[in-house]
Amino acid sequence: MTRVDTADGALDGTWEGTVAVFRGLPFAAPPVGALRWRPPAPVTPWAGVRPAAEFAPAPLQPSPPRDSIMWHTNFADRQALVMSEDCLYLNVWTPSPGPAAALPVMVWIHGGGNRYGYGSQNIHNGAALARRGVVVVTLNHRLGSLGFLAHPDLAAEDEHGASGNYGLLDIVAVLQWVRRSIAAFGGDPDRVTVAGNSAGAAHITHLMAAPECRGLFRAAIGQSAAGIFRAEGPAPTQEAAQQQGATLFKGRSIESLRRVSGVELVLTGHFGPIVDGRLLTRDSQDVFLAGEQAPVPLLVGANADEGANYTRPGDESRLPAGSAEYPPGAARLFVGESRFNFPVWRWAVTHATSPTTTRTGVPTWLYRFEHEPPLPTGLDLAAPPDGRPGYGVYHTAELPYTADNLAMRDWPWTDVDHDLAAAMGDAWAAFVTDLDPGPHWPAFDGTDDGAVLVFGKDIHVSRPRRLAAMHLLDQLPRPL
Repeated sequence: MTRVDTADGALDGTWEGTVAVFRGLPFAAPPVGALRWRPPAPVTPWAGVRPAAEFAPAPLQPSPPRDSIMWHTNFADRQALVMSEDCLYLNVWTPSPGPAAALPVMVWIHGGGNRYGYGSQNIHNGAALARRGVVVVTLNHRLGSLGFLAHPDLAAEDEHGASGNYGLLDIVAVLQWVRRSIAAFGGDPDRVTVAGNSAGAAHITHLMAAPECRGLFRAAIGQSAAGIFRAEGPAPTQEAAQQQGATLFKGRSIESLRRVSGVELVLTGHFGPIVDGRLLTRDSQDVFLAGEQAPVPLLVGANADEGANYTRPGDESRLPAGSAEYPPGAARLFVGESRFNFPVWRWAVTHATSPTTTRTGVPTWLYRFEHEPPLPTGLDLAAPPDGRPGYGVYHTAELPYTADNLAMRDWPWTDVDHDLAAAMGDAWAAFVTDLDPGPHWPAFDGTDDGAVLVFGKDIHVSRPRRLAAMHLLDQLPRPL
């Protein structure tokens, strides 16, 4: 056991080799009963010592199909999944608990489309990065309608007239907890990097845009998504989101909905961040275009075949008419680039060329992940939804590599895989530590000739790919 003292109370974690792990730490009060659909409330301090050896429950959520590539990569964990509406907990991996260490900190935000995911997924294990001298924090936040419902009744009871974005507010509460408490675990509250994949990366654009988050982190990493320059267009307004919520639960008051099982609610509808009037008073894309985002070093990138998970046969009809970049048969390419590669590229371009960052010399780095993971033979895996053979370098394929977590999946990894995971883990840890992923990786200047680090069978510097397609997508009206 190893003990730390926080403002909320004492905690007993466990040593696992050279890394101390503290699991299931509450960062807010349970969001249940009258606290459902309210901003996170403070934790009630505890007396004595709280055990921190076991993960807390995950947020309520459905399950991806067990034969999906997303399940096998992200959710096929070694421990049973336990879920609860009482889910606002985080986990800490640290090589040196105690206030004298002052180590850099990574706060990891999981993906899952605001519908799936949790901080204790094996694929997000923080031990390998912690062994590189980084304190790693993973977290849960509320999902689905429990995390993002906007409704006129909720706005009416709120002091700001706001509703929605409860899941985002949970993440802000984690960053505030880190600011207040991470020194006890060996972390430096002034050296915090926020990092995330997919929906977690999209959340980071909103954190960078939100004035309330200034000073809570000094750098950011975004993998395979952005909450700006989206194929869907701008985030919904408060009015539009409230109307959606009122329509979805027509004739039912919030008072009555607070008595309904959370399981029933979390399976209803698709939700995400909105311009809520509290955390986000403007669309985050407008904040970036005005150069008013947080001027922090940024490392972002995407995968070669992002559309493989999501392309359906009917998506062929969505191709831009007469486009040489997206001829017939290019639906997978269009879906991947419009939903993932383009928003990430445009995020990088906008941040790298912003007056805010160019004036202060704040750098941006851009990567492209091109290595296909070695899926096991005989894996119970459904064919890609577009009927094409193979998934290639699919959405989330980079996750076992960026945190050097190949050991979390019993796949036929090769020396190439292990070398790539070691290199990416080193680069991510270097960025968190030194605000620079390493001398082999030039910063991206936002131009068409800007440097991109390619992670494939080898690692080399290139330039942005398919620039004509990127510029085309930049001009097309939304939604795509």
